[in-house]
Amino acid sequence: MLVCLVARPLKPLLIYTSNLHYSIVKCDHVSKSKDWLPLKNGIIKRHPYCELCGTVKNVSSDRGKRLSFFIVAVSKLRKLMEKKGYKISDAQIRLIIKELSELEDFNDTWWITFSRQKEIFVSVIKKYVNVSEDTINSILQKC
Repeated sequence: MLVCLVARPLKPLLIYTSNLHYSIVKCDHVSKSKDWLPLKNGIIKRHPYCELCGTVKNVSSDRGKRLSFFIVAVSKLRKLMEKKGYKISDAQIRLIIKELSELEDFNDTWWITFSRQKEIFVSVIKKYVNVSEDTINSILQKC
């Protein structure tokens, strides 16, 4: 079975709830077998993949982090900016965390890389707070 690293064959299921909201059911990622797939440097290595959704597991050293890691980074950024005289409001913090938590698969550490999470995090922070990319990256390195 050949599994593509980029495309995800199945979408999460939408479940209808009683209060007219839809919720996304995430996959629990069950892996029993592996396929030979190329890494970014061209070397072929066995990769586990999910039997349920077909997602290929990230086996690189650049593993993704949980959402809590980025919430701590936002808190540290807020403290740093307060020292510099710039206040990040509670509303900005809530909007940042809400957007990160609503992004599909941002918290799915099965396949996402930390470098991709950093790119997303920097773009979301810059959307709500006027801060340089270098400042955000320095905060992420300290966490």
